[in-house]
Amino acid sequence: MTAESKTIDIYCPNCNVQVAASIVYTHVHAVPKNTGILSDPCCTPQDVTAYSLSTCSRCSEVFLTKAEFWELPGEACVPQSDNIMLFPMPRRLDASILPPTIAKSYVSATGSFNAGLYEPCVIMCRKTVEALCHENGVTSGNLKTRIDRLLSDGHIDQKLHTWATGLRLVGNDAAHDISVNITKNDASDSLEFLDALLLYSYVLDRKFNEFQARRAAQAT
Repeated sequence: MTAESKTIDIYCPNCNVQVAASIVYTHVHAVPKNTGILSDPCCTPQDVTAYSLSTCSRCSEVFLTKAEFWELPGEACVPQSDNIMLFPMPRRLDASILPPTIAKSYVSATGSFNAGLYEPCVIMCRKTVEALCHENGVTSGNLKTRIDRLLSDGHIDQKLHTWATGLRLVGNDAAHDISVNITKNDASDSLEFLDALLLYSYVLDRKFNEFQARRAAQAT
């Protein structure tokens, strides 16, 4: 494997920018590939995983990442993945699990946040709530009425209703009140509340249904 760089380009969630993090320590784990032929270990291809501990050059946030390589010692080292963040854990949902109408707005919201565009972020959070209502067949009335319908129809509980209402209100402020100041904390909190809504609707609900089906199958 080639010598490690002394820095690593990584997104810092605390600074909300891409930074050159300083690598403090790297641990390399190599596993020889089974070629079925006895050969010199120094010439045997290897699957290599490099774990790196690094710190943000701006705020000193600590990161743990891993990168995977295919290596022929002394000959070639081919990356098999980008650097994968292990700590802190990514906070965002995988948009591929969401219906396309919801995923489109959600990706726009997270992309706006990552670009430091906090006002557009909360507006897109509100739009994602609109898409959530639409996907559940709640299409008539204003957004307040539609969120109330999500609650009365059993799609969300009272706490999630309160959070969805908060997203509606901050989105309204960002879109219509020219004097409002949407901060990074406002946008970050909005995304966390939105994640909870979508996690409940499209991850936990599906997992519980799978759990019930599995339990029912075991009982027969």
